[in-house]
Parts: sequence; C-alpha cells; structure tokens
Amino acid sequence: MFSSPETHTNRIQTPTRGRQLGSLGYECITTVALIFTIGFITTAILGSTHLNLLRSVVGTTILLGVSAYYILCWTTSGQSLAQKAWGLKILSRTGTPITAATAAKRMILSIVFNLTLIGPALLFAAKDNQLPHDKILGTLVTATDKGKKRFS
Repeated sequence: MFSSPETHTNRIQTPTRGRQLGSLGYECITTVALIFTIGFITTAILGSTHLNLLRSVVGTTILLGVSAYYILCWTTSGQSLAQKAWGLKILSRTGTPITAATAAKRMILSIVFNLTLIGPALLFAAKDNQLPHDKILGTLVTATDKGKKRFS
C-alpha cells in the first residue's frame, strides 16, 4: 500500500515538496474559479425564482463539473492546469495514465486529505515526496522535464 515510487525505475522523476505544495495552492485557485464559473452559468440559465431548487441544482452542477474537470485532466494528459504549470504529472505505478475510477477515487481522497491539511502535513514526513492519497491508490506524482528545467 505504501510502496516506494522506485517500482518503475528510470523514467520517474520525484517532484520536490515545494512543487507539490505550489501545485496544491494553484489547484485551490483553479477550483474556486471553476466553482464560481459553474455556479454563475447555472444560475444565469435557471434564473432565481425558486431558490431552494436553485441551491440544490447549482450545488450538484458544481460537484459534477469540478469532478468532470479533474477526472478528464488526470485520465487524458495526467495533468490539470496547475500541474502543467508546476511541471507535475499523475501516473500509475507502471507509468501509464490512470483510469477514470482511480481518478475519481483520487479526487475524493485528495479532498479529504487536503481540506483537513493532513495531506500537506504528511508530505513533509514522506521520504518519496508523495501525498498520502497517491500512496493509498498506487498513483505517482512525477516531475516532467518541463518542470525540471523551470523549477530546478
């Protein structure tokens, strides 16, 4: 469950803690922007006549929209906008892109670990610079060559 990232040898470059934390901060900004955009568009389409129904629909739409964004990013390119900017990529332990089911689990666990600040705190104790939800799921956050040049 908490195996070393060395299982897939030479291609995997471990990111620094600073890059991981920088990416997490950027993810927060991106997520807030997504929440406001999706909420605004949904409210503009539905109007504001039935507020109780509107709250439920907007909340559900935001949850589905943000989930779809992260799952789509992680399963196609392995990178969200923040991860591209910080030169990080999500891969399976074999070096392949993660599945949609794994991406959905990663999103749920990352919300739990990061909102409670357990994830960032445990990152400092991790020898391999991997967040706890990645260790649990067997995914790897790797440094890309682009990020290596920019942040080394």
